[in-house]
Amino acid sequence: MDLTLSSRGDYVVRAAIALADAWYGGAYLKAQEISERMAIPRSYVPELLGRLATAGLAVSRAGPTGGHRLARDPQEVSVLEVIEAAEGPLVSQRCPIRGGPCRWTEVCALHPTWLAASEAVRSTLAGTSLAGLAAVDDDLRRSGRDRVDRSAGV
Repeated sequence: MDLTLSSRGDYVVRAAIALADAWYGGAYLKAQEISERMAIPRSYVPELLGRLATAGLAVSRAGPTGGHRLARDPQEVSVLEVIEAAEGPLVSQRCPIRGGPCRWTEVCALHPTWLAASEAVRSTLAGTSLAGLAAVDDDLRRSGRDRVDRSAGV
């Protein structure tokens, strides 16, 4: 079972971290800055920012001092919101045993446990703020333990 994010999910989290880092300085970031800071392919950044904007998580401003920023304080943005902006709702669409659509009329033996596990993941992500994620990212970069090769793919 693979619980990793898609590349879009990975990149949207990185873009959101860059916006969170810039939040307290009141700065708007250009797409190029986000791309460079977070090793996101430049051509992909507008789509990611569009997804964050559609979810109500980011705003943009035109002009020489314009760019993109979070719509809310990073303390008020959950990691679940960011991930769902890219990946869609994090809910089980398929029965873990039968493989087809999950139907309450045909509940399998694993259904209650699978539902509880899914809700635990959602709860953990919902209880983690973007500010907290950005703080961990900052600590990892400063300690040299950042495992994301930010020079790749740009």
